[in-house]
Amino acid sequence: MKDTKDNYKLVISYDFGTTFSGASYAFTHNKTPEVFDVQKWPHKGGNFYPKTPSLSAYKRTDPATMVDWGHGAKKLMLKPQAAKETIVLSNFKLNLDESLHRGIAENQRSAVNNIADYLKALHKHVLEDVTKGFAKNYDPDTFRYCLTVPAMWSDLAKYSMRKAAVLAGLVNKDDPQDRLILISEPEAAALYCERMCEQVNLKKGDRMLICDAGGGTVDLIVFEVIDDKIQSNNRLKEVTKGIGESCGSVFLDQNFKALIQEKLGKQAKTLPVAAMNNLMDQFVDNIKPEFDGLDDQYLSLPVSINLDDLDADSDCLDEGTMALRADELKEKVFEPVVKRVIALLEKQYNNVPDKKVACIFLVGGFGSSNYLFQRVQEEFETKVNQILCPPRAAMAVVRGAVYFGLNPRVITSRVSRRTYGINAGLPFDEALDPVSSRVVRPDGSIRCTSRFLTFVKKGDELPVDHCIRERMFVYYGTLKATDIMLYATEVDKEPRYFDEPNVKQIAAITVPIPQLANVAQGQRIAYTVRMYFGLTEILMEADFGTGLIHRVQCNFDAVDKYENGNEITES
Repeated sequence: MKDTKDNYKLVISYDFGTTFSGASYAFTHNKTPEVFDVQKWPHKGGNFYPKTPSLSAYKRTDPATMVDWGHGAKKLMLKPQAAKETIVLSNFKLNLDESLHRGIAENQRSAVNNIADYLKALHKHVLEDVTKGFAKNYDPDTFRYCLTVPAMWSDLAKYSMRKAAVLAGLVNKDDPQDRLILISEPEAAALYCERMCEQVNLKKGDRMLICDAGGGTVDLIVFEVIDDKIQSNNRLKEVTKGIGESCGSVFLDQNFKALIQEKLGKQAKTLPVAAMNNLMDQFVDNIKPEFDGLDDQYLSLPVSINLDDLDADSDCLDEGTMALRADELKEKVFEPVVKRVIALLEKQYNNVPDKKVACIFLVGGFGSSNYLFQRVQEEFETKVNQILCPPRAAMAVVRGAVYFGLNPRVITSRVSRRTYGINAGLPFDEALDPVSSRVVRPDGSIRCTSRFLTFVKKGDELPVDHCIRERMFVYYGTLKATDIMLYATEVDKEPRYFDEPNVKQIAAITVPIPQLANVAQGQRIAYTVRMYFGLTEILMEADFGTGLIHRVQCNFDAVDKYENGNEITES
């Protein structure tokens, strides 16, 4: 990887979130870089939250063209007839999580295209903002970008995110791979929290559990401090496989909306969209962040609601204000989601060797919730020394991503989330292998054509520079090219064959066999396959020693149907 300080002058990070998105940046020339947050957003008004809503607006008559985004899209919906004329997309990041089966967006465009539209607008604004200052002295081609992604996303979702970033114009598809780097959201949050190790007295050998609770996803990861030197570039190593679920604060919003609809009864069906949006804004801006499980909350009802038709006994209506009882909010809105977060924390805690965790950091917008903090304390105060919500918790991910962009090697190792290998012709075993896979090679050797050759096992700890080399062979003149397929499996047992039910193809590279002097027809010739697994994305190379190296970034897998087999980024 190239030296950041020589090649990149500015690092910009984007945290594209389910409900809100943020951006931060730092100059690489400073010995101790200062991270700046982008805080001025279009149409922001008096809102001091340092992020912008992840909303996109499209005209119903032209659903392929985005007309506004962020706060602008939100304001657009306040206009009369807006809902009839405009499609506003929200939570569309979740469409990349295949496990949710959300289907296609309302404007009938792919998740990649909708995300690219939003990122393009976000990126344009951020470039305008940063180049008003000292960054105007640098060519934008010298800017590096770091994009955050949920830890629990599949490789397919990560690949789609990179594809959207290229479509949005953050980088060109021909740029060096390291100009746009991906980092998992809890990993980025860990880098932010790591800067606090001295304040919270974390020493070498101590472990911290990062719970990044955002709008859509909650991700967890455990890191160990491996160097006491504060200025060290090798301070953290991943201890457990990161886990997560789509159970962020947007699911609180859904629960609250269901509760309000229940209370409004028949009137909920005729309530104007703007009026419901107003009720939801009161929840998002006031009730959700402040709720502590003890105090009742109050909701100002729009004038379009007929108070006489509501059940006044249970809802304590007074002058257009509805009281929401703390117990009811706990039971119907908060607990169903918080219980899932607690279960994830328990699962990750139990995965830690000897269950020794010095500190839990709660970060992200939902991580700042008073109620979530209180519930985590209840469950973990006897197991963990400290439970903390750091300053600027909502910006922890995007600020940590800047630190990663400045020094991608601050993470020294990662734990493989699956077993990876290739299809290889290994020696045939009469007792085990099916006869249909038996072939005799030109040199007389008997091989099994369907064997799985393991490169990395699930749970393996991989240093960031980890390179696995395998010497492979072809018979010269029998083929014009050789195909190398990379496969992966989530199951714990190492597969024997590449075509077992739980094994999925995640990448393919076609390598032309070069013209070689003084090599006879049918002669066995060697080539080298190299796999780099320690970075956020996998890199695979094939080399015949002729000076031409064939590469592929394996950024996706085929958990769902493998519809486009050759959709691979080749450089």
